[in-house]
Amino acid sequence: MVLMSIDAFEKREQLLKLREKVLQAEQERMNGSAGISIADARKKLRRRADEG
Repeated sequence: MVLMSIDAFEKREQLLKLREKVLQAEQERMNGSAGISIADARKKLRRRADEG
């Protein structure tokens, strides 16, 4: 039997979700999705940081 702390489990789950999002974005890019510019991405991130 293998046991892990709840903190380790939650970090692992976060990493898996991040990997899933990266793979999805890569798949969309390969399928021809235009995506967004770096400047637009930075603006979105700043807005999100200001909200939270």
